[in-house]
Amino acid sequence: MNSSTKYTFPLFESICVWNGVVQNAEYHSKRFRTSYQKFYWEKPSFHLFEEISIPPQYRKGRVKLRIGYNKSEKTYSFEPYKKRSVHKLKLTFDDILDYDLKFEDRSQLNTLFKKRGHCDDILIVKNGYITDSSYANIVFLDKNHWYTPTTYLLNGTKRTQLLEIGKVEEILIPLKDIHSFQGFQLINAMLDFEPDFFLPIQNIMT
Repeated sequence: MNSSTKYTFPLFESICVWNGVVQNAEYHSKRFRTSYQKFYWEKPSFHLFEEISIPPQYRKGRVKLRIGYNKSEKTYSFEPYKKRSVHKLKLTFDDILDYDLKFEDRSQLNTLFKKRGHCDDILIVKNGYITDSSYANIVFLDKNHWYTPTTYLLNGTKRTQLLEIGKVEEILIPLKDIHSFQGFQLINAMLDFEPDFFLPIQNIMT
């Protein structure tokens, strides 16, 4: 997806602000530094959150902070967060999709998303293995344990945090094995992990 270079701000971070407090700032900062260095082949000359202040009208409830950046500058915006209603996922196949950095260019993902049919989102299968939905990582429930695929497309900040604190385990999940799980949920910076909640595995449609 290096066509992202045509964008003024080819990379971005989506960050949750809860009651005026930035959530998981260290994880976003770390991913920013890693992504910047991978994309531009050098260390960033600025920090992700420097010179960003939260306006008073965005200091209550759940708010999305979006920071776009390029080699030398960044832009940012705030908006109240509205959770998408996702109940069913459509299995979608693409063996060449590449979205290892949080690119502004989501054209390949958007093309796949159009194949969702009557479902709310897609679940992308790459080379026979489960990856991500169009906008979130996925975790699967087996009895009392939660698992997430090693074959993710984008290593989300919430995913990283859950792995580090031991609430989720990373395993290889072939498509043929998904019906061995009880259920699933989607996670990202804006979607909290709920250990007592799951959608039934039958909601993943072929």
